[in-house]
Amino acid sequence: MARGTQLSALVDALRAEIGASTNVGMGVNSLPALHHILNRTQERLWNDFDWPFAFVERDEPLLNGERYYGFDNDIDFNRITSTHVRYSATWRPLVYGIGVEQYNSSDPAVGDKQDPPTHWRHYEGNQFEVWPMPASNECTLRFKAIKRLPKMLAGADVALLDDNLIVLFAASELLAKAKSADAGGKLQAAQAHYTKLKGQGVKTDVFSLGGGIPSFEDRTMNGARILPSDRV
Repeated sequence: MARGTQLSALVDALRAEIGASTNVGMGVNSLPALHHILNRTQERLWNDFDWPFAFVERDEPLLNGERYYGFDNDIDFNRITSTHVRYSATWRPLVYGIGVEQYNSSDPAVGDKQDPPTHWRHYEGNQFEVWPMPASNECTLRFKAIKRLPKMLAGADVALLDDNLIVLFAASELLAKAKSADAGGKLQAAQAHYTKLKGQGVKTDVFSLGGGIPSFEDRTMNGARILPSDRV
């Protein structure tokens, strides 16, 4: 059970789980298909859960008179969990969403500027907008987000998720397609391992007896999600 396993090792493990030959010289034609299913399986699992080790923080200096900026390439802008701005040595949360009410109050289109920004939103493509438009170079924006998952292409490329988790789910799919009697057991093993790993990841998360969630009054808008305020 490890993260950082090379793609070539994942292929060998997958072949072993489905009872195929692990001989390097055999099954060369099946490599593209095995690479595809391993990548697809990791991507699905990556998107299915906010893995604690997958979070990154990236800072963006804000510029006087500039309202639009580009996201760092390693940030998945669809999975931003908090956004803060540093101004006068203090970090302040930004609210997601810029609309008519904001533009009527301070319109960057006519040159209105003010520090610090209080709102942000996604803009076209890989960009975002801040509001009000900064009036100085004294502000820094910080995103906390899940990083983008790189695809494994070469044999030396490594997986970011647990190797057994990826291999067991991939093996269960291949065995099911082959109508193997082992498919069900392999899937159960994969699901049990997944539950264990997720439990390790959320053991310090917010917990409410009876399965309840914090009230809206206990929450704050950070990034593009609503999260309990004590997790900021």
